[in-house]
Amino acid sequence: MQLRAKLILSIGRTPLGIVIGAVLVLAFWLSSQSTAKASAVLDEKTLESYAMTTAQFYGMQGTPSAKKAVLMPYAEWLALNGAELGTGAAQFELTPDMPVYVLAIRGSVDWRGLGELKPGQTAPEHYDNITVVINARTGGLLEVGAKRVGFSMPVPVP
Repeated sequence: MQLRAKLILSIGRTPLGIVIGAVLVLAFWLSSQSTAKASAVLDEKTLESYAMTTAQFYGMQGTPSAKKAVLMPYAEWLALNGAELGTGAAQFELTPDMPVYVLAIRGSVDWRGLGELKPGQTAPEHYDNITVVINARTGGLLEVGAKRVGFSMPVPVP
């Protein structure tokens, strides 16, 4: 109780305008810090680690023979695939300018993602590539997929 009284007394001696100004400056600084953190992207090493772990989870076998990483806006990624954001995308914080990290990989992939086996098929589908797309700000998975041999990858890898 004594501390509160001292605080009130010390504020009582300081002009109210200075106190309000200090509070406003502090509030502005705090909001700018959270905005800066929200718009910053994760570092390249972290992004690649997340993407490689995801690729391995979905069936990437061994060491890739080649890979290519690209940072781009989500709208550009969608355009490469002939897609666009749906009407409800904003409620999931998906925006055209959201930075995405795309890691396209060449290598041996025994697909462990969604999809049914063909009649008589006993092993997973085999691919020579996998592409992982993650939110570059949060590291959250947006998409993972593989293309059959002969089909071009959205981000070409030799």
